[in-house]
Amino acid sequence: MTATATNTPARDLREAAEEEYPELRIEAELAELKKEVADGNIVSLRSAASPPKGERVPAFSINGTVYTILTRPRTNVGLKYIHLARTKGAEIAVDFMLETLLGTEGYAALMDFDDLTEADLTAVIEAASRIMAGAVETPKDKPQRASRRSAG
Repeated sequence: MTATATNTPARDLREAAEEEYPELRIEAELAELKKEVADGNIVSLRSAASPPKGERVPAFSINGTVYTILTRPRTNVGLKYIHLARTKGAEIAVDFMLETLLGTEGYAALMDFDDLTEADLTAVIEAASRIMAGAVETPKDKPQRASRRSAG
């Protein structure tokens, strides 16, 4: 191997191939975030004085008793569900989801129903999963930076 002399100033290899050094992009994003914080451009979250009551619709019935499901869980509940799925496993996350969406009484009734079939349980889990996924889904038309209760 031989060295070649040149009049061109040397460049840092990381500048030439930034895609090979993702930590540089992370550092740049962190610097941008720090600037936003310094400028006061952060998402400001505040608790609602009177949170809206969750809407419920019929989910299933057992021997004539109708049990309902929450249709719009809060976003933080969806985050808890995702966290549980990642850290504790799908079974724990599904347990949390069903109790949260069906309520204690509805979930207990489902667990105590001796004639519950696998198909019936699957139908309830699939419906609950679609609802829970909507709680953390980003709107497709435009990204939102602030919650509906925030001042941001």
